[in-house]
Amino acid sequence: MRNHVQVDFLNPEHDRAARRTTIAVAVFFTLSVGVLSAIGAGASYLSVSKGTNVLMEIGNLPVIGDIRRLVLGENQNAGDAITTPDGRMNVMLFGVGGPGHHGSELTDTIILASVNTQAERVALLSIPRDLAFPLGGARFQKINAVNAYAEQDHPGQGTAMASKEIGKLFGVRIDHSIKVDFKGFETFIDALGGLDLTVERGFTDYSYPTLDDKWQTVGFKEGPQHMDGATALRFVRSRHGTNGEGGDFARSRRQQLVIRAVREKLLSRGVLTNPGKIAELWGIVSSHVQTDLSPWDLVKMAPLALRVTDGGVTTNVLTDEPDGELVPANVDGAFMLFPKKPDWSELQRIAQNPFATKEERAQDERPSEVVRVEIKNGTVRGGFAGQVSALLKKQGYTVVGTGNAVRRGYERTVIFDLTGGKKTTELARLKKLLHANVSTVLPSWASETSTRIVYSDELTPEPVGATATEFLVILGESSLGLVDPYATE
Repeated sequence: MRNHVQVDFLNPEHDRAARRTTIAVAVFFTLSVGVLSAIGAGASYLSVSKGTNVLMEIGNLPVIGDIRRLVLGENQNAGDAITTPDGRMNVMLFGVGGPGHHGSELTDTIILASVNTQAERVALLSIPRDLAFPLGGARFQKINAVNAYAEQDHPGQGTAMASKEIGKLFGVRIDHSIKVDFKGFETFIDALGGLDLTVERGFTDYSYPTLDDKWQTVGFKEGPQHMDGATALRFVRSRHGTNGEGGDFARSRRQQLVIRAVREKLLSRGVLTNPGKIAELWGIVSSHVQTDLSPWDLVKMAPLALRVTDGGVTTNVLTDEPDGELVPANVDGAFMLFPKKPDWSELQRIAQNPFATKEERAQDERPSEVVRVEIKNGTVRGGFAGQVSALLKKQGYTVVGTGNAVRRGYERTVIFDLTGGKKTTELARLKKLLHANVSTVLPSWASETSTRIVYSDELTPEPVGATATEFLVILGESSLGLVDPYATE
């Protein structure tokens, strides 16, 4: 596939510019929700004191009442952004550089935020900017350019259109979209008076981008410290730190630390009882956010946001780590990430159930009883049977033998059920894991021997090597995404 892939970019120079437009949108989104949570907390107190409805008290708070009347009029109950057909609200979050930046509409941070409004749980799925987005005809572009092209062709509508397209790719309905620029993050922290937090591990980043496309050195000492907006922005954006603080995982931990600090500041007495401060924070949020959600929609979400605890938040990140879902590729000189399973089924499964952790998904793939599998390589890839054997053993399967199939060139992996239908649950689990077809052909016995034989679709006889085999697997190209294509046996 990679030999025929074409790449479509707005401008290759944007890759370099994107280094300095990396946006901590998850943090900024949480800040927005945090403001509303503080409002919800105050309204909850008033509702208990007066015996009234929480939403009624929110509407009567200073600033919010004015927003409702000026922006929405008195019909604050018109529509309900929270109600969805399945009790799950999906919001696509985009982070862009904004005005004054190269590639200002390139979404270098993309997060699918899902809210289970009934179970009061939140899930965040981070989608890498370098993920290949299929255009059809074996053509791809980086997914961070989808919004830019949509905005270029339909000014003012790009965010909504890009959200729908990415949602379609991942097989999920997108209810709302939010696009933010990172200037608001810095201003927001300053408006709060800065943050007091404890740096868990000190580090130095010698490759932090400057505004003029150069590099500078930034560092943070371990221990408690006070950060203004600019410092906090550097803290959450750094990706090349020493002392184990390099990469996206370390950055995510730091973002969580900042989120906790922001939440504590928002819920402190000084902010909660200061209508002027709430108005200032609201102004900062509204001037740096483009969304189809109205202020009143966000206000109505505040009580739900207040009830979601830290334990109710699940985070997922698509990565090219050894146990990740993606594989890197150099396409015409450009770095791109492709799904290990080329049909996007694994990425769609994660997006459709983001409330499950990677560990929970892995547990769901493990057999619930002993399953004896024999694996044969039906592809031209050398050592593939051994690689899949190692994977299945790691997941709890008993591999009783490996080898090469009599015939090569299988397009789809085929599973032959030798149990007589006694392990249908495990057969379904193995079929899903290997992205395979299940053959209805029953084994027969070779003449004058005790060797069992099955026949492929082309009537090629395939001997079963072990007497204990319950499932014979002949690997096809549909399972190539299970392992690193550059690894050796």
